[in-house]
Amino acid sequence: MNFTPVSHLPGIIWPAISNNQASLAMAIQFQLSQSEWWTTEEIIKKQMEQLRPLLQHAYRNCQFYQELYRSMGFRPKHLLTPALWQNVPIVTRENIQNAGDKLISKNVPAQHGEPTKVSTSGSTGREITVLSNQVTQLFNRAHNLRDHLWQKRNLRGKLAAIRLSGSSLDKPKATPPNGIVANSWGVSTDIYKTGPSALLDISANIDEQFHWLVKQNPEYLLTYPSNLAALLDKMAKNKITLDRLLQVRSLGEIVKPDLRKRCREILGVPLVDAYSCQEIGCLALQCPDNEHYHIQSESVLLEVLNDDNQPCKPGEIGRVVVTSLHNYATPLIRYEIGDLAEVGNQCTCGRGLPVINQIMGRVRNLLTYPNGEKRWPFFGSASFKEIANIQQFQFIQTALNQIEVHLVVQEPLDAQQKISFTQLLHKNLGYDFELVFHYHEEIKRTAGGKFEDFISKI
Repeated sequence: MNFTPVSHLPGIIWPAISNNQASLAMAIQFQLSQSEWWTTEEIIKKQMEQLRPLLQHAYRNCQFYQELYRSMGFRPKHLLTPALWQNVPIVTRENIQNAGDKLISKNVPAQHGEPTKVSTSGSTGREITVLSNQVTQLFNRAHNLRDHLWQKRNLRGKLAAIRLSGSSLDKPKATPPNGIVANSWGVSTDIYKTGPSALLDISANIDEQFHWLVKQNPEYLLTYPSNLAALLDKMAKNKITLDRLLQVRSLGEIVKPDLRKRCREILGVPLVDAYSCQEIGCLALQCPDNEHYHIQSESVLLEVLNDDNQPCKPGEIGRVVVTSLHNYATPLIRYEIGDLAEVGNQCTCGRGLPVINQIMGRVRNLLTYPNGEKRWPFFGSASFKEIANIQQFQFIQTALNQIEVHLVVQEPLDAQQKISFTQLLHKNLGYDFELVFHYHEEIKRTAGGKFEDFISKI
């Protein structure tokens, strides 16, 4: 890309002189373009330097960390090394929820800007609220811009997004069927002049989304993986593609390998994913040369730990534990967010940023067998439509030997379809679970717009 930044100084066009926030974002982007090529050891060294003042600040200014660290006999050191870091206590989502205002810092540097509340309820419906500020928002902008630059997106194209909208008071809801249109891609790219963007709320049904998307005919589409799967079904059925589309972007849910394949087959474009959480922001971005992810180590220390709380080796799956490097308003230090991920080897692209091969999902997405064994479930959903016109599905494990099957279909499965469906699941799961069928007109998404096709209540 060869885009000239937008100048904010009257009479000056080139070289551009940007406003304060844009200038800061450009300065950070310049540093990111260098640090991504550092060795992993150099990156870790800088992370330890950044963590030392953060840890000391949290201990002095947050009642939660004072009480936790004292109870476990831990004291922040003046010098911090990866070995000493392993002594820092891990905190759980429940710890964060129960901490309340004890987690809020009593003394945040004024230069970090005014605090902003960020809330997430997750699947449990129990809210987590943390404070963000201009510093953390600035780094998130920088990583979002890095994503555009890595993927060499044409910023002058049109971006269409189908996602949750109107989640904050200052942002309108993109009500179907028309949604809303803006003349730019948003704050992350306001350094440059971009093309327009269009937004439709995820509450729109698939027919509304399909017609809206065909009308918009964008260069880029951003939506949730589960929603993309339904759109791909619709497009394949109607034999319609988007002739200007260059790339599909996904967020908020797990991307399965077959979805990437179907995206290429039906739309003829790649699927690019990003890994984030509301409490912290951007965690990892897809490599521009591969389908795995690079941890955004300049803003987050992301660990993948085994059951003994030791770092996983490449190829191993473990619990994701994250530390926000710059949030002094609500420090989140060694916070276990409930996700599982697979560690990758050093990337062939040459970047020193650590690699995650796959984000596997939440702990609640593991199927538990009667003998206590846990596995990722494979249902063989690609074969469902050979049995019946199943428009939407969700499986919920309610007991060790029982799974509820929730379906959206034009009419309930007949006896032979039930037998075929049951046999398919038993074969793919490797166990004869009792299946309890439920039928719906629609299976609702969470308050955050996300959808999970399997949830375990064990």
